[in-house]
Amino acid sequence: MALYSTALWHLQKEVALSSLAQELVEFDKACPETWCTSGNCFSLQKEHDIAIKFFQRAIQVDSDCAYAYILLGHEYVSTEELDKAMCCFRSAIRIDSRHYIAW
Repeated sequence: MALYSTALWHLQKEVALSSLAQELVEFDKACPETWCTSGNCFSLQKEHDIAIKFFQRAIQVDSDCAYAYILLGHEYVSTEELDKAMCCFRSAIRIDSRHYIAW
């Protein structure tokens, strides 16, 4: 679902992304993909600080979710917090060295 939400983000499909996020929150709040999707929703709306909180929540739910670290890193790039972004990308690589997006 996190990859699907990222596809919706790239396609600028705000309504579909928002609907997906709401459905996932209702379905499973203990899943990192739920919070990644919600973070993508706020990222698309340029609400970077809120998106960061949702990506941090995804990491809190599952600290081994490399994709959550990657999305958090991209948000930090958007807010020009490059040191934090590098830490996130390194964490993602440490979890999954083959996750090409973090490279």
